Amino acid sequence: MKKSVLLITILIVAVMILSVIRTYVSNNIATSGVTLSLIEEKVSVLKTENAILAQKLYESSSLSNVASKASTLGFVDSKTSFVINSGLPVAKR
Repeated sequence: MKKSVLLITILIVAVMILSVIRTYVSNNIATSGVTLSLIEEKVSVLKTENAILAQKLYESSSLSNVASKASTLGFVDSKTSFVINSGLPVAKR
């Protein structure tokens, strides 16, 4: 009789401890979902901003934009070409 009472008491205490642990874990999982959604929102905002900045970079580094900025700064196209023509080969056998 005494063994069965002790066994029932141990089982009741174990169930109570496990239910407290389960409640704690469930609470942590619920709050981590909110944190995860905030992080995903920040990631999407940063991806959008990254795409906008990449587009601005492509526009400002394009050849037509560089040519127009060079012409506004006073650079002009060269009309003469410079070629070095050497009749002798660099190395002989």
